[in-house]
Amino acid sequence: MFDLSWERTIPLTEVTLEEIADIFGRFDSECRVLAFQVIQIGCRNSNMKVVTDKGEYLLRISPESELNNELSVYGLVFESVPVPKLFFHQKKDKTNLFIYQFIQGESLQKHIIKMNGCETEVMEQIAKAAAAIHNIQVEDCQRLNQYKVPPFADWYELFLRNDTTVQKLGKVRCANIKELLTKEHSKINEIDQYKSFIHCDFRPANMLLDENQNVIFVDWESASIGHSLADIGQFFRYRQFFQKQDYELFEKVYNMNAVQKLPKDWAELSLLRDLVNPLQMLSSVQEMPQKEKDLLQLIDQTMEYFKNKS
Repeated sequence: MFDLSWERTIPLTEVTLEEIADIFGRFDSECRVLAFQVIQIGCRNSNMKVVTDKGEYLLRISPESELNNELSVYGLVFESVPVPKLFFHQKKDKTNLFIYQFIQGESLQKHIIKMNGCETEVMEQIAKAAAAIHNIQVEDCQRLNQYKVPPFADWYELFLRNDTTVQKLGKVRCANIKELLTKEHSKINEIDQYKSFIHCDFRPANMLLDENQNVIFVDWESASIGHSLADIGQFFRYRQFFQKQDYELFEKVYNMNAVQKLPKDWAELSLLRDLVNPLQMLSSVQEMPQKEKDLLQLIDQTMEYFKNKS
């Protein structure tokens, strides 16, 4: 039940060596492309390792959309959050072409699965980076495309009225979720008090652990103003890999570096905030059996947590 195995929302972009050479020629006319390899990760963008006579790069082909903030966000975060260096950007044929520094390493999600947990040094980096992201001033984000959303208390009702979501959930899950929302209504209202600039897809799958155990943060296209607890809920989504001391360390380091400190019950608030994400993803009419199976399991685990808590 790990999102690294989910079906793609948008098929991989098919490109030839000659097409990649043309892209790199616009970046550096003296750069010669020798080979490339498609990176089988992600659901929307196409990422490729490109080998040239001047070194290795990451070519990222991203579909153009109204909410793609990747280029603007880079200017906001590159000085305060570890990110790959951006060398080149161009729009072509309704796509964004990015050439980034290639990071030698592995997905943090794969690393956490392999290690069955997260090392202290890594957790400290995650918490510090999350605080740095959320510290970015809202007034500096005016150029970003923003999501037009109602108060958070209305989100669940919106998705629980969606026929596709309801059909996939089934009557029992729908009833249990509605009962939980009624019981935790005050917590849901509290989530709206914690708004900031956020990554908006702050999963270990979007973090790379390089050869020196440094965490590098990638995939910023959806970054915008939102709930800071959304980022935290996404990071801790697969709770079986985290221990009590992980939560305690995250809280300590985050609060040491954040302007707005975490509330006392931040772990439960972030869990409730993250519950809405699988409901939203289940509203898709695309057939994705593996993804849907995992989303339902995530929902069941969250419901079981609150059931055992009461």
